[in-house]
Amino acid sequence: MFPGWDCVCKWGKRLTSGWKWVIVAITTHKGVSSADGRKREEVFLGEFFHSLDGKGRVVLPSTFRRGLEEGCVVAKGQDGQLVIFSVDDFEAKAAEVMEKQQNRSGRRFSRTVFGGADHQDLDKSGRLLVKPDLRRFAALEGSTEVAVVGVFDHVELWNRDRYLTDRATGDESFVEEDD
Repeated sequence: MFPGWDCVCKWGKRLTSGWKWVIVAITTHKGVSSADGRKREEVFLGEFFHSLDGKGRVVLPSTFRRGLEEGCVVAKGQDGQLVIFSVDDFEAKAAEVMEKQQNRSGRRFSRTVFGGADHQDLDKSGRLLVKPDLRRFAALEGSTEVAVVGVFDHVELWNRDRYLTDRATGDESFVEEDD
């Protein structure tokens, strides 16, 4: 189901793939080992639907705020969504991007990722300000309803309708997977 993913649950038992892994991550939220072997203090899980306010802010779920309280980076995602990383996790992703071949295509990719990225701090109410150019990129204009989705090491912001379409496609292919 989740090839190559495993974790050690809080009782010291190693779990690999499958729903058991997901259940452990959902119930513990802390101390999960990521695929790269790093110990994660917080993971982002679940989907929530909120609206952008008139200033382009979205309230993040309280369970996501702990992982982003030291600041976060909002960047363009490759599926037309926005991705939100803690500063530390963004630095790790940035290192991966910089290791890629720096030919014309690689440089263009780097410019898209870094040129469009924005460092933000959540306000006291747990709201994230999304810059206008990033809102346009992800079709989050006006009072659009947004999907806020936890994807383990990052959060994604989607136009609600785009997300529901993508999720339906993903659910369909997930069910059809044959191990």
